[in-house]
Parts: sequence; C-alpha cells; structure tokens
Amino acid sequence: MNSRGYLHKGTFSIILAGSLAFSSITVLAETDLYQAVDGYQIAEEQLTDQTIEYNEIGSLIHTYNVDVQNKESNTENQRKEYSEIKNNLSWEKTSANSNKDEAKDDGDMESYAENASYEAIYKSAIKSYNKMLDRLDKYSTNKDRIALEKQLTSAAQSLMISYQSNSLQKDYLKKMEDLTKRLYENTKTQQQAGLATGQDVITAYNSWTNARISLNSMASNEDSVYQNLCKLLGVNEGGSIELKSVPKADLQEIAEINLEEDTEKAIGNNSDIIEQRNTSAGTTSEINKKNRTLQELEEKVTVKMKELYDEIKQAKTAYDAANAGYSSAQITWDNAKNKYGMGMLSGAEYLQEELKFTQKETGFESADLELFQALETYKWAVKGIVSLD
Repeated sequence: MNSRGYLHKGTFSIILAGSLAFSSITVLAETDLYQAVDGYQIAEEQLTDQTIEYNEIGSLIHTYNVDVQNKESNTENQRKEYSEIKNNLSWEKTSANSNKDEAKDDGDMESYAENASYEAIYKSAIKSYNKMLDRLDKYSTNKDRIALEKQLTSAAQSLMISYQSNSLQKDYLKKMEDLTKRLYENTKTQQQAGLATGQDVITAYNSWTNARISLNSMASNEDSVYQNLCKLLGVNEGGSIELKSVPKADLQEIAEINLEEDTEKAIGNNSDIIEQRNTSAGTTSEINKKNRTLQELEEKVTVKMKELYDEIKQAKTAYDAANAGYSSAQITWDNAKNKYGMGMLSGAEYLQEELKFTQKETGFESADLELFQALETYKWAVKGIVSLD
C-alpha cells in the first residue's frame, strides 16, 4: 500500500505540471509529406538530390531553415515530453486497475475504492494529455511558425528569381565578351588591310574590356546571391547545389486575376489587421480608435494591392514588347545567318547582328522573369505577406 501510494503521489505532481502547461502549446505535427506554405508537397528524396527546384523552396525552408527549426524543435520537445508523461500515466492506470482487481479478490474494499479512484484520475489525466497533443496540430498554435515560413519562403523565392536574373545577365555578358573580343580581333585584321582606323581598334578594344569588367562583376554578384539563398534554405553553400530554372510566367493565371476578390482575401489574411481585430477595446474611445486603425490598415492594403496589380500590368506590357522584339530579332538573325553563309555579310556585320539578337533574347527572358516576380509578389500579398510602409 505504501509503495503504491508513493508512486501515485509522484504521478500527481506530473499531472499538475501537465495541467499548468495546458495553455501554452505550439507547432504542427509532422505528416509523412508536409504541405509547405507555397502549396507544394515535396518528397524527402527530392529535397536531398543536390538540386533546387523553385517549387521546393517552401519545403526546404520548413525542413532546414535554422529559425524555423528552432521553433519546430521547441514544440517537438513538448510533444515528446507529453507523450512520455502520457505513457507513464497509462502504466500507472494499468497498475491501479490491477491493484483494484486484486483488492476486490481479497475483499479489501478500502483498497479497492482507493485504486478505483486512482484509475479514474489517471484516465482523466490521459484524456487531458491527449487533448494537449491534439492541440499541437492545430493552426492556432502554429501561426507564428507558419507566418515565419511564409515570409522566409517569399524572400527565398525572390532570391532565386534574382539569381536567375543574374545568371541571364552573366550568360549575356559571356556572349558579349566573346563577341566583342572577336570584333576587336576582326577590327585589327581590317586595320592591317587598311579597312579600319587605329581609333576603330581602340574603340573595339575598350568595348571588349568593358564587357570583361561587367562579366566579372556579375559573376561575383551571382555568387553572393547563391550563398545567401543557400544560407536561407539551410543547405550547403559551397557550390555543390544546382539551382534549376524558375518557371515561366503563367499568362493565363495573370488574365484570370480578380483584384476585388484578391483584395478582400489580402485584408482577411493580413497579420496587422488580424492582430488589430483581436485587440480588446472596452470604452467608446478605445472602440472608435480600434475601428479607425482597422479602417486605415484596410485602406493601406487596398492601395497596396492596386499598386501590385498595376505592377503586373506594367510588367505584362514590357513582356509583350520584349516578346515582339525577340520574335522580330529571330527573323532578322536567321536572315543574317543565311546572308553570311552566302558571303553577303562581312564578319564584322555578322557579329553586330549576333550582338543585336543576343540583346533581344536576353531582354525577353528578363522581361519574363520580371513578370513572374510581379505575379509572385501579388500572390504573397493575397496570402497576407506584404509591406504596408
């Protein structure tokens, strides 16, 4: 009896500790395939294949970002603690049930009643811990982590778009460096033949030098963006990870945008507005102040959504112009290649046509990226991730 009483007293302190902790629980339980804040579900083998796809960013943030993991580990420690306590309680409940049956067989009704009481207490405590574990899976206990994942995923997506933009410019400058070098060598050959002046040679050399300087600068900038992105994602920064191309802008998705509906969603999802709505206000003055603040915030979101929508339209206009220029340049470039093959263009003229085509090609690809970025920024604003400053 005394040994049983000692065990029960020890467990009562665990029950009390668990009851005190009941109201402070945070973080979502893991599932086999986590749906990230960007809407994608990515298998673990895809996250560890040494390549990064754009649609993997949210899952990488959730899995490897240090700040997210710190929040996650705190809750997982709670989950482990609650599970261990629940298991101990289950063992104590089984023990009390066994002691109760034994006391019944012995006709010891006092001991029977005592152990029946213990069994009921343990059963109730186990039910409480089950509720506590269930609450770990609820959105309300995970909103801070989810908000952080949204912010970091949005930032990482922008970095990946920036990286591809840098890569486009670097590839363009590589071509420029090669073409200006060939143009410089061609100009020297022309000078020897009396077809170009010394100034022409100097001008060609300066163009080649400027292209080399720009290329080196762009390469350095690309490395910096790469390292920052890897650090944010929590993956190897040493250059072993390959970044895949960002998707093309979805023109159909852009055509189906409903600004009014999206603005309503953005207002409903905005964290500043949600926080203000949950602020208590007792007096008439406090209520009026709260309502004014809410109205101001809603107006700011409305204005911001209109700005972001206009940015999409402007980017789409630039995209259309770049697309038309690229299509025209393709025709001109095909003609130039044919003429050069037939000896109707000089080497210098051919290089100049190649430079023009390369510019138009890079211009179109950059315009597509800018349109994609504008759309992504708008979509995050709908989800509540937007600066109102």
